[in-house]
Amino acid sequence: MEKHVKLTKSSAAALTATAAVALSMLAAPAAFAHGGDDGSGSGSGSGRRLGPAVSTSGTGTLGSPWTLKSQHDDDGPGLVAGEEFEINTPAGHVWTVTLADNGNPFFSQDVTADATGLKAMSKAADTGTDQHMTAHAVDKATGEVVDGAVDLPAI
Repeated sequence: MEKHVKLTKSSAAALTATAAVALSMLAAPAAFAHGGDDGSGSGSGSGRRLGPAVSTSGTGTLGSPWTLKSQHDDDGPGLVAGEEFEINTPAGHVWTVTLADNGNPFFSQDVTADATGLKAMSKAADTGTDQHMTAHAVDKATGEVVDGAVDLPAI
């Protein structure tokens, strides 16, 4: 016995919206930035971490503390070098942030800090060689500049 399902306009719209969300998640870029920490403790990626993490910290030109971390990960496609950049800055401050690997930018966008500060995370391909990971940020309101670098040894 054959049964037919009748779709109403609202159920068809819901099905279309669900499909669009699913496709957008598959096509989402491998980078994201947001104010503060997402609380997940996941560091620079959600895959299996490979090799030791490296990090450095300092202060910007107007005294804002920052931290830069990098680690090899397998949540690619393929192996990646994850980079996580945090600035302890007041909520609402908009920073232009650029992350680079051996001088090649792989993340560049404006990021707005929330109540816990600013966090920018992204990943570059693992080149199989030592990688010099850098972060450069400029606060659009105050002009403060943050520059950080860390060397990630090949695994």
